[in-house]
Amino acid sequence: MIDTEKGRADVSRFAIDLAIRIALLAAVVLGAMQLLRPIAPMLLWAVILAVAVYPLFALLRRRLGLRRWMAATLLSALLLVLLVTPVVMLAGSAIDTLEAYARDLMRGEHILPPPPETIQSWPVIGQRLHEFWLNAANDLRAVLKSHVGQLASVGRWIGGIAAGLALEILQFATAIIIAGAMLAYSEHLTTTARDLAGRVANAKGRHFLEIAGSTIRNVSQGVIGIAVLQAALLGIGMLVVGVPFAGAITFVALVLAIVQVGPGIVMLPVLIWAWMSLPLGVAAIYTAYTVPLLLVDNVLRPIVMARGLQTPMVVILAGVICGTLAGGLIGLFVGPVVLAVFYDLVVAWIVAGQKTDDAG
Repeated sequence: MIDTEKGRADVSRFAIDLAIRIALLAAVVLGAMQLLRPIAPMLLWAVILAVAVYPLFALLRRRLGLRRWMAATLLSALLLVLLVTPVVMLAGSAIDTLEAYARDLMRGEHILPPPPETIQSWPVIGQRLHEFWLNAANDLRAVLKSHVGQLASVGRWIGGIAAGLALEILQFATAIIIAGAMLAYSEHLTTTARDLAGRVANAKGRHFLEIAGSTIRNVSQGVIGIAVLQAALLGIGMLVVGVPFAGAITFVALVLAIVQVGPGIVMLPVLIWAWMSLPLGVAAIYTAYTVPLLLVDNVLRPIVMARGLQTPMVVILAGVICGTLAGGLIGLFVGPVVLAVFYDLVVAWIVAGQKTDDAG
């Protein structure tokens, strides 16, 4: 049929029609992606949150007998409270601490303790650091006046970080609201997602969708949940012993724990401060309380993240680390999902090859 003039014309017409359809479809998809690009991170966060808290949403519906929209509204309100409360407490703690230091500075009181004499024996920077610390301890106002330009630059840098953080918090709060709307229509959205995955890759597509959901939930519990618990316990310890800027240090410890760096970087100076400023017994008790908390995530995280998954723990952990390095906090969830699906594809390909060899 193709050898005839009419057959070649039909094939050409079909190829042209197919090319036009593909071009139009690509244009529509590209246009939709361009329109959604400004809010894509927010939508991705909403999907991650909806998947992560879906078991809690189902529990609320089952235990309290709530309708979908009521359970979604209640859960969204709870998540907003959990987001806003630490931010307000952190801001209040920082403002109160800065005001207290400002009052002490205006009264001419000594804010910094004298430097330990052992600092002078440090190589290269020991003598200069000791002199600078001693001058600041004796007359901090004079030191601040002599470094106004540097302090202004630092202030602008901190202000930029604070503005960016405020925008991120606002976007995250919006993502929580969108996640609540997704949960209210979860049954319809789940069915649509399964149908779409099945359309793309048949039963394997639905299997990959289940892997993605389980991985997101396990990562949220194993990374975010344990990081929040760890930072909260560290913050309580700092508040009890009276560590300055305890709220800000707790927030930094939380961020470091989430991005897999660990809070040890920020807690080590706190432990040094405790041994320099607190009574020996109190410092020893605080150290005995803090050090196990810095190590507990190494024990609990693998247990929680590997629960119920066929994917090896090393693959999930590699996805968490590499995803965080490549895409920030969102990459923390996207990375392990991508590597888990990739691992499953490789395993399926190897198994299919073995079956072909056995059949041959």
